[in-house]
Amino acid sequence: MTPLAFFVFLQAAPAPAGSVADLIQKVSVGKFISAILLVVAVYLLVRASDGLLAALGQKMPRARFFFMRLAPLARFLLWLGAAFLLVAGVIAPTRETMFAILAAASVALGFGAQDLVKNLIGGLVILADRPYQLGDRVKIGSAYGEIDHIGLRSTKLTTPDDTRVTIPNSEVLNGIVWNANSGALDCQVVTDLHLPPDTDVNAALDICYESAYSSPFVLLSKPVVIRAASGFQERPFLLLRVKAYVYDHRFEPAMQSDITTRAMSEFLRRGMLAGWSAASSKNKGA
Repeated sequence: MTPLAFFVFLQAAPAPAGSVADLIQKVSVGKFISAILLVVAVYLLVRASDGLLAALGQKMPRARFFFMRLAPLARFLLWLGAAFLLVAGVIAPTRETMFAILAAASVALGFGAQDLVKNLIGGLVILADRPYQLGDRVKIGSAYGEIDHIGLRSTKLTTPDDTRVTIPNSEVLNGIVWNANSGALDCQVVTDLHLPPDTDVNAALDICYESAYSSPFVLLSKPVVIRAASGFQERPFLLLRVKAYVYDHRFEPAMQSDITTRAMSEFLRRGMLAGWSAASSKNKGA
C-alpha cells in the first residue's frame, strides 16, 4: 500500500470515539512544551550517562567492559522511561484514545516500518542474548572491528583501519557473528608469515617464537603456538601461522605488525628469503 492509498484509507475509515484527532485537540501548548522538555532532558541524561560510564571505564581499565555493558542498557531504560512519562504523564490519553493510537500504530507498522520493527527486535535480542558487547572485536558479515555502539536500531563497529561500519540489528538475527574475545580484555592474535618452500623449518620456528615472546604486546601468561603448513599460489610457499595472545585486544593490529617486522627482519638478516629471489630470476629467465 502506497502512502497516498494509506492516507485515503484513514480518511475513509470511521473515526472511533476519542480518536487521534481528539487527542491532538486536547494537547495544550503547555503539554507540548512539557513533552519537548522531557525529550531534551532524557537526551541530555543519555549523553551524560554515556560520558560517565566511559570516564569510569578509563579510570578503572580492569572494569572497562563492565561499564561498557551498562551503557546500552542505561540508554534503553532511559528512553523507555521517557516514553512512559510522555504517554502517561504528559499526554494522559483516555482508554479509547489509547486503543485508537495502538490501532493506528499497528497499521503504520504493518505497512511501512517492517524493517524498523525487525531492527528494534534485533536490538532487544542483542541486549538479552548478548552475542557481543561494547568493546568486543567481532566479525559480522564482511565487517570486522571493535564494537563501539549498540543501539536499538543498529550496531556500529570501527575496523582496524579506522572505518566506521553501521550494521542493522536485523542482520545479526539472521547472520553469523564471530567474537574474538567475548568480553575478555585479551584475545588471540593470528599472524601469517610466508617463506620459500626450501626454508629450514626449525630455524624459522625459533625465529617466530622469539619474535612473538619479545613483542611488548604479548600476554606471557598464555602460550604461543605456531603451526607450519605448505601451500601453493602461483608458486609453492611455506606458511608459518603464529598464534599468540595480546594483553589488550585494542593492540591486535599493532601486535601483528610488530611480530611480522621482527620475524621478517631476522629472515632477511639470515638470508632465509633468498629463495624468493632465486625463484623470481628463474621465472624471468624462462
